[in-house]
Amino acid sequence: MSLSSSDIPIKVEFISENGTLANQLANHIRGMVASGRLVPGDRLPSTRAMASELKLARGTVSSAVELLIAEGLFETRIGAGTFVASEAALLQEPQPAGSSDVVFNDTPTADIDPKISCDVDFRPCRPSLDGFPVQVWRRCLSMAASSPLSPDYGDPLGDIRLRTVISAYLRRARGLVAGAGEIVITNGSVHAMHLLAHVYLSAKSKVFFEDPGYPLARQTFALSGATLEFCDVDQDGILVETLPDQVPASSLVYVTPSHQFPTGGRLSLRRRHELSEWANCHGALIVEDDYDGEYRYDVPPLAPLASFDRTHVVYCGTFSKTMFPGLRLGFAVAPKPIVEAMASYRALAEYAPSAITQVALASFISEGHYERHIHRMRRIYRKKRRFVVDFLESNRLPASFLGLDSGLSGILKFDTNKPIADLCKELQKQKILMPPISRYWVRKPSAVNQAVVGYAAPSLTEIERGLEFVFQTLRQIQPSAVAT
Repeated sequence: MSLSSSDIPIKVEFISENGTLANQLANHIRGMVASGRLVPGDRLPSTRAMASELKLARGTVSSAVELLIAEGLFETRIGAGTFVASEAALLQEPQPAGSSDVVFNDTPTADIDPKISCDVDFRPCRPSLDGFPVQVWRRCLSMAASSPLSPDYGDPLGDIRLRTVISAYLRRARGLVAGAGEIVITNGSVHAMHLLAHVYLSAKSKVFFEDPGYPLARQTFALSGATLEFCDVDQDGILVETLPDQVPASSLVYVTPSHQFPTGGRLSLRRRHELSEWANCHGALIVEDDYDGEYRYDVPPLAPLASFDRTHVVYCGTFSKTMFPGLRLGFAVAPKPIVEAMASYRALAEYAPSAITQVALASFISEGHYERHIHRMRRIYRKKRRFVVDFLESNRLPASFLGLDSGLSGILKFDTNKPIADLCKELQKQKILMPPISRYWVRKPSAVNQAVVGYAAPSLTEIERGLEFVFQTLRQIQPSAVAT
């Protein structure tokens, strides 16, 4: 960093009756280093410039600088000048964590998986990136970046080209008919829920939530001040009969009908109709989180709830699972008044999503790359899921793999009644990450012998090595659970 003489705020008021002028100047510069006003790598003005600025004799300034060089605080570089040395960082005072008179709102810590170094990561919701067409995506990004720039911030609903191609894709691939005006582009499913919660829920509202369920979605709705109530699920999804007969206005129920998170069940056709009737009767909304609905391996994916109830369903989709999480793009499909309310709030908070990534994604979808990628990943994920099942069967291991033949994860049920949480803790020490299903429960879990296995991101070699570790570790901590 290059400094001019005016960049160093040393003024004549540093002069006192204590010590020589050179010592006083050296002390003042030490204080600048300690306070962070001068940092390692900064270049000092010449002694001539400093002397002129400070109205001091050049010899006085030179003496102060030479003293600081001798201390190792400054260093000279031939042909470049005098710089603050790296050792000067030792003098810098630690900054206070925060002023005691500043009060912040109490915001809970996001319930997301931490970044942990590991050898095998079986945590769910992680797609494989190996098969992603990176070069094609880069070309789409390059073309989008070459488009004419606009002085506007963009439409809070999202780019009309992207909303149009998403509308066509949903009709073609998911059987959901919705116009571009009924779609709002978001930063992902949770962002859609955040927008909806702000414009729809209040402290008098109730949110009915699957248990076990997705922790971050649960937190998002809780932040609105609404009361959360929890509903049991089974292999056919949420138990609709457990929903109450009386609910306050502006209430909603959150479901993952295509592939219940994390148990892997699917909301049956009968329950879909029952849930729609319940919402219609009580004037409530259904939030349909279709986080991996495209991935069904034995039969075609079931049409979304929103495909036959466009009045009470808010359909939340994301490209984080089908493409990659860092894209930070998703969408919500809802009746036009709800979509427009979400966009209005979005305009206040953040204007609009990134124009370039939206245009790139619109090209990626319209040119057919997205659907080809989906079909390719279905084959890869089907193979990985089959590998898990075959590994358990061929090794005659005391566990079974539950959940539909779909999605990015399944449930590993061990033939033991002992809690599996201890096993998962021990595995983490071995750099194998596999969460117990209790990680996703609010109430006391009944399935203590189950863990969630995300098989999408790991390679086949990693899956095999990870499962071998799982049962070796289980044998060590629960010898009776695994036959020798």
